[in-house]
Amino acid sequence: MSFKLAVIVNKDGSELGASETFLHAHINKMPCEVVYLVGNPGFRMVRHRGIEGARYLLSRSLVPLSTRWLSRRVFARSVADQDTKALARFFRREGVNAVLAEYGPTAVSVMQACSAADIPLVSQFHGYDAYRESLLVEIKDDYRKLFSLSSAVVGVSRDMCRRLQIMGANGEQLYHNACGADIPEVRSSVSEDSNWRFLMVGRLVEKKAPFVSLLAFAKLAAEEPNVSLEIIGDGPQKSACYQLSRALGIEKNVTFSGARDHSYVMNAMASVGCFIQHSVRAPDGDCEGTPVGVLEALGMGLPVVATRHGGILDIVEEGETGLLVDEYDAEAMFQAMLYITRSPEKSRLMGEKARESVLNNWTTDKSVGRLWDIIQRVST
Repeated sequence: MSFKLAVIVNKDGSELGASETFLHAHINKMPCEVVYLVGNPGFRMVRHRGIEGARYLLSRSLVPLSTRWLSRRVFARSVADQDTKALARFFRREGVNAVLAEYGPTAVSVMQACSAADIPLVSQFHGYDAYRESLLVEIKDDYRKLFSLSSAVVGVSRDMCRRLQIMGANGEQLYHNACGADIPEVRSSVSEDSNWRFLMVGRLVEKKAPFVSLLAFAKLAAEEPNVSLEIIGDGPQKSACYQLSRALGIEKNVTFSGARDHSYVMNAMASVGCFIQHSVRAPDGDCEGTPVGVLEALGMGLPVVATRHGGILDIVEEGETGLLVDEYDAEAMFQAMLYITRSPEKSRLMGEKARESVLNNWTTDKSVGRLWDIIQRVST
């Protein structure tokens, strides 16, 4: 008997972004038949993996285009009820054996349909959905119900799993599984001066505290004027970061490359000596899960300078595969980066251990395999 998995992602629009590598992996690498739905309740696009074409779930026709604006504001509950009925019909008609819902709010939106269709629901949490305070206040009652209806609840870091348990997830249904990284089988050769080059990758948002990284790097540049930093990524703090680099007098040392595709990021990682990421708990409570950028850097054989934060603690062995500092400690981050520049051989050994750690534990294939084991376990 073939197994069919439905992967569901709530988001504006009906396409996954190229940077959402973990979502693509869950769709494309599961060893079973996969149907996936992307969109919002009432406007879900249905696709079958490996088959061209797509269609909207029937519930779209229940909300006329002319009344869509009104329905979202006045008849939101009606739309949700219609979506639940349409999903339950869809699950039965398609012969879906289990549902993987990406992010907590997505799982909430499909939990009643899974219950009505009597199929297991695996609720996957990734970051903001377990930490952002305003969301947790708004959705706390829904989360309690979600935990009672889910067959499994998956967090991408051990810290996240602890928070989910505090919120009501049963320890027996709770699983830790970090997302993985796709890395080349052969490590690129590193030039002798690569330890002078640093790299940041990710959206420039509060929980990545790019200002702190720039402050630390400015101290480093004062000691070692030949160092450079490339920042790959866009976000609401990009302009302010550019202004800060000018105010600190390091604009010639820092390159803002904007958002780039995955191949560009991998090539950039192959040419530098260290990856930095100063993740913090943001003012709104948002925190990292397990940052894929950090995993990719480790897998590329780079020592990482990062913070003792969230899932970073799960994947970076302090002093062995990277150097960790406390959140908002720019001085300690500067000292760690200075160590990288002045200890090339020790940095190289850290990078080798980092790559070995990812190959043994944190590749995409290993992550998908663990998730598949969870899905099978709750579906028998």
